[in-house]
Amino acid sequence: MYLKLINLFNKYKKFIKFCFVGALNTIITIGVYYLLIFCGVHYLISNIIGYFAGMANSYLLNNSWVFRDLSKKHILKVTKFLLINVIVLLLSEGLLYLFVDLFGIGKYIAIILVVPITTIINYVLYNYFVFWKNK
Repeated sequence: MYLKLINLFNKYKKFIKFCFVGALNTIITIGVYYLLIFCGVHYLISNIIGYFAGMANSYLLNNSWVFRDLSKKHILKVTKFLLINVIVLLLSEGLLYLFVDLFGIGKYIAIILVVPITTIINYVLYNYFVFWKNK
């Protein structure tokens, strides 16, 4: 039983680490989002600023700890990372608008619904497009 748990953990270790980093990024993103809304900034602008606040932390931790990609191809990797984040940010903005303005969900709750969707998409795209290693 113990060995099965260890094997299961090792199989999903990268995803578990990614989720840990994602949780930290989520705290940063949502914290900035809530703070800006509290200060009267429009919720879509708050989302953009909050998203970029979490993005720098995301790149550093995902690059060095989760995917352990210490290659010298930083410019290509950063370009891919930024491209993916722009795409996911646009998706995040669209979903947030859909939830708040079309479905009438409160802006404080809507962001909590958007984050899990974008987390899964980010993991797949980071794993296979940015930090993928041809073994």
